[in-house]
Amino acid sequence: MAYGGYVGRILRVDLSTGSMSTLDTSDYAPDYIGGMGMSYKILWDEINENTTEWSPENPLIFSAGPCCGTPIPSAGRAEVVGLAPQGYPHPWSAPSGFGGDFGPKMKYAGYDAIIITGKSEKPVYLYVTDQKAELIDAETVWGMNVFPAQDYFAKEHGDDVAAATIGPAGENRCRWAAIVSRTENGAGQGGFGALMGDKKIKGVVVKPGTVKVPVANPEEMMRVVNMLNQEMSPTGQARVALSTDSGSYTKRRQSCAWGGCTGGVASCLPSYYSKVPQVSGSGNISGVAYCASGCPGAIMRKSSFEEQFEIKKLEEQLGLNHWESQLGMDFFIRNCFEAGKLTKMMGETIPTDENGNMALEPEFVIRWYKAIANREGEGDAWAEGATRAANILGLEDQVWKTHKHGYGPHWDGRYLHLIHSPVWIVSALAWATKSRDPFNHQHGYPERYPSFVKEWANTPESTSMWGTPTIPYTEICELGAQIYGAEHANSGWDNPSLAYTDKEYVGLWHEYRSIIKDSVPMCDRQFPLLYDTISTPAKVGVIDAETQAFNAVVGTDWTLDEMHQHCEKVANICRAIQVRQGRTRKDHDESVIPYFSQDDAWPDELPPSSMEPPKFLALMDRFYTLRGWDVTTGWPKRAKLEEIGLKNIADELDSIGKLP
Repeated sequence: MAYGGYVGRILRVDLSTGSMSTLDTSDYAPDYIGGMGMSYKILWDEINENTTEWSPENPLIFSAGPCCGTPIPSAGRAEVVGLAPQGYPHPWSAPSGFGGDFGPKMKYAGYDAIIITGKSEKPVYLYVTDQKAELIDAETVWGMNVFPAQDYFAKEHGDDVAAATIGPAGENRCRWAAIVSRTENGAGQGGFGALMGDKKIKGVVVKPGTVKVPVANPEEMMRVVNMLNQEMSPTGQARVALSTDSGSYTKRRQSCAWGGCTGGVASCLPSYYSKVPQVSGSGNISGVAYCASGCPGAIMRKSSFEEQFEIKKLEEQLGLNHWESQLGMDFFIRNCFEAGKLTKMMGETIPTDENGNMALEPEFVIRWYKAIANREGEGDAWAEGATRAANILGLEDQVWKTHKHGYGPHWDGRYLHLIHSPVWIVSALAWATKSRDPFNHQHGYPERYPSFVKEWANTPESTSMWGTPTIPYTEICELGAQIYGAEHANSGWDNPSLAYTDKEYVGLWHEYRSIIKDSVPMCDRQFPLLYDTISTPAKVGVIDAETQAFNAVVGTDWTLDEMHQHCEKVANICRAIQVRQGRTRKDHDESVIPYFSQDDAWPDELPPSSMEPPKFLALMDRFYTLRGWDVTTGWPKRAKLEEIGLKNIADELDSIGKLP
């Protein structure tokens, strides 16, 4: 059977030899879905237990799912997969997604994915179009900041190209360097910019050719498109203007912080600034104001918004991951300062404001970012990321308060997003068992679910963040039982004794949904469509919407349960890679427990306000059992691997002594 959605070819590039070859996408599709799912299977095949982040064989994989390049709303995303330099204590395998036009144009150029291995002796960039590819000398563009580099590629190959590019931070193997596409899209978490720098590849430039993405059932696809245009907030009933003027700023509404993936507008979500006045002369005048307010973080208390925004653009120019600087480094550095462990940075005494809070001057932050990107002086230590920098600078006793597996706070119920109990317990389960910050693709429970609860609404009308009706908590518990197949999946807010009950089902369900969203692909901020609040009474939403889109484009007839079975295969490959890297339950999964056990004072919350380790450990036991993993080691069992068609993986793990 010929499947739609795939253009049929995967490009493989060996930078060490300059050789190129192609793989047949049908070797992976549709069983591994596409996008992230397909990439994890490729990653397993490419590496072994001795591969490190800097090994030539560590592949840099760019991939796009079957719906990418079709009219399916929000499907214009691409994934980057490999052993991630930011991971700690090992460079755990990880994905990093970004939006914009790179994914569709890669497919229009003739490839579902690009695998880059080896290391070039000199700087190069990869140019791909119309089922052809070539490596081009990049000496001229090496050393350029991100945006001038993209301008260079457009001048050389035309304005219709899309480029995934690194800046000086990536070139110098800063472990939290991003890969940036245009001015508003980036694969930040993971440090894959450093992997590009290590391989001496400045960018991947794709130019759309004559290749078309086939669609198995166009009529069904358009039905799904029309359905999603009504279901996805806020497409279909915009409540704000597409563009507005705000003093000296001109801004356009975007649907989310990752660029034009969804094409909607919303007053609550970020704005794309097309004109930003320069203040200190350090930054660029266009880009996205990401959802994290106070751009370079609260450590810059003396700075104005204009200065903060401009320095944010400097980070992008250098190719640094803004999320790590603001929501990782920022919290970590302030903790160290407040504990009296850090009084100087870059040889200078840390200044304070009138209240004794640290308040770094904008000029200092500019010097600091440049030192990090170029690995100059103390910047060399900070370029290693917060956890490794803590080891170098003697700050180990502070970094555990903010970082897990090498990543700073994100939807974890501590430093960022003080989400309601017991919602954060599911977040903790995800953080424990994933290889990186899990909330690049798993917002569905900690963010979307709470927004529907009437008692938690923060608007006078008790409406959701989209202005839609909310649902009383008792009813949302009943609906949660239907979605997850477990009576107390959403329970515990008004009865703390149920806080840890049935949360293993929620955690697994949303892990599978994260794989769907990164493989089909679909927007993480919009999906899954959990609840229908327009109906009276409210009911379960279109929770199989992503599967409907996949079936229409690809030509399958999978049910949601069948889609989850394919996700289970991908999840176990991901876990097997980490087990092969040395992952264990005790040493790594449970390492997040101290973080979640911090005794935070949460406003307006019922206890428990911090983790109860015995209950969480029991929850982990149930989670591993549900997955078919060994409770002691956290490793997948042979019976589970063989059940889902991964006998070869079971055999390899057995051969290296890592099969329970």
